[in-house]
Amino acid sequence: ERVKEIHVFSSIGLNATNIGTLFMAEAFVYAILGAVAGYVVGQLVSKVLSTFGLMNGLQLNFSSISAVLSTLIVVAVVLLSTIWPANKAAEVATPASGKTWVLPEPEGDDWRIKLPFAVTGNQAWGINGFLAEWFRSYEGYSVGEFITENITRNTFDSEYGTAYRVECKAWLAPFDLGVSQFIRLETVPTDFEDVYDLRLTLTRVSGDISNWKRVNRRFLNTLRKQFLIWRTLGEGERERYLNEAVAEAKPETETVPGATV
Repeated sequence: ERVKEIHVFSSIGLNATNIGTLFMAEAFVYAILGAVAGYVVGQLVSKVLSTFGLMNGLQLNFSSISAVLSTLIVVAVVLLSTIWPANKAAEVATPASGKTWVLPEPEGDDWRIKLPFAVTGNQAWGINGFLAEWFRSYEGYSVGEFITENITRNTFDSEYGTAYRVECKAWLAPFDLGVSQFIRLETVPTDFEDVYDLRLTLTRVSGDISNWKRVNRRFLNTLRKQFLIWRTLGEGERERYLNEAVAEAKPETETVPGATV
């Protein structure tokens, strides 16, 4: 009954383990709230019964070990009953793959990665502007996770229509390793109408290949967070990036395609 919710979590970039953990965290919150509420209600009921003389001769000790153990048992039962649903939620999120994002191995100096995200309609235009602005914020910035230069945006023809590309050169921290690379991020239409895949190509320029692979793990995690931030932007902010992308990449007379935001 929560399949749609699971697919929403998956679409914003959470892997199966994250989704299962969310279900467990939710159950833990409900368990704590239920235990506290039951404890308070029990005291109120006993107070009412005592007031009306219905508990003559009985003395209740709400700070006894038995009361604490009962509360812990309730919490444990709720959590145990959530393990199976949480595991099933993880399976629904990735029915045919592992529970973590498994990166392919580089082919020589090229690392081609299909990102676990998709965008629709004019988001394909706007997200390029958003990412280009993010890359520009690292130009000449030598204390962050990377430094960028020569950031460009353009369009190209693909099998299913016009695709969009952001490119730049980057040096990755720690900078004393001398790791640099070309970054090419492409938003490519698929055989589904108005649905675009995101493909990343990293081309090593300098640095040891083992260091290049290692430091890119952190870079990819940082990039992934930008896609999650994009999902949280309001419609006005997305529209701004869309308008900037259209102004740079398309003739003024061309109509912007519709979108599902």
